[in-house]
Amino acid sequence: MSSTELPLARSREEVRAARALLDAGFPSQAVSHAFWAAYQAATAALHAIGEAPATRAGVLSAFSREVVGDGGLEHDIGRSLRKLFEDRNYIDHALGQAPEGEAQTAIASADRLVDATARWIEARSAAGAADD
Repeated sequence: MSSTELPLARSREEVRAARALLDAGFPSQAVSHAFWAAYQAATAALHAIGEAPATRAGVLSAFSREVVGDGGLEHDIGRSLRKLFEDRNYIDHALGQAPEGEAQTAIASADRLVDATARWIEARSAAGAADD
């Protein structure tokens, strides 16, 4: 597997886990997994351009700077990653509770980010192959 395939596979797995947790009645845990899905996709995008930030905050910053906007992804994708990060921090560190609707929104945001990022990586790879 390439340096982008493994994190993308994990991101899709995390979306499925988030859905399973929500279906089982664990919306707060579902939000946490939704963040990890988005985070893994962001990591894959950064690997595609040779970036490997050492921290979560570094991944969020580099994703926003290098991939979102002029990098090709819509700004709302970058905002959704930041929102998922903040929601996960609240839930995991402040022991907050997420209502079911919030978890559904988080999962939908993560799913959208994963799909958009996978398309971005694929387009980038195709453009690189065409340049060869």
